[in-house]
Amino acid sequence: MNRRTIRFAAAAFAGAMAAIYFLIGLGVLTVVEGQGTDASLLGFGAMAGSAFLLGAALLLATDRRWLWILGALLQIFVVVGYFAVAADRTPAFEVWGITLRIIQVPLFAALVYLALRPTDVRKEAHA
Repeated sequence: MNRRTIRFAAAAFAGAMAAIYFLIGLGVLTVVEGQGTDASLLGFGAMAGSAFLLGAALLLATDRRWLWILGALLQIFVVVGYFAVAADRTPAFEVWGITLRIIQVPLFAALVYLALRPTDVRKEAHA
């Protein structure tokens, strides 16, 4: 697989995560008991969804190693944050949060691959 294919696959994963976060923020998907559609949930979903949507757009538009390093580090931050707040939520772990973590695994792997492998502009131009 070439870098472009990996970037586009990673963009699809990031886009799927963005969509899920937007739906959580809008109250379409329930993640905690008695969720409702309050402003904090809307803000959370909009912020997280926008971050992953931006990541998807960057993956489609450019190939910069420093972005992929930053993206991989942000994925670690998101996972740690999810598990850190789990004890304060009911239920601690829910289907959409776990689904997001599952989608995050190949996204993280792609970002690490892109971050660690040097770009070869000449080779990519012919692929």
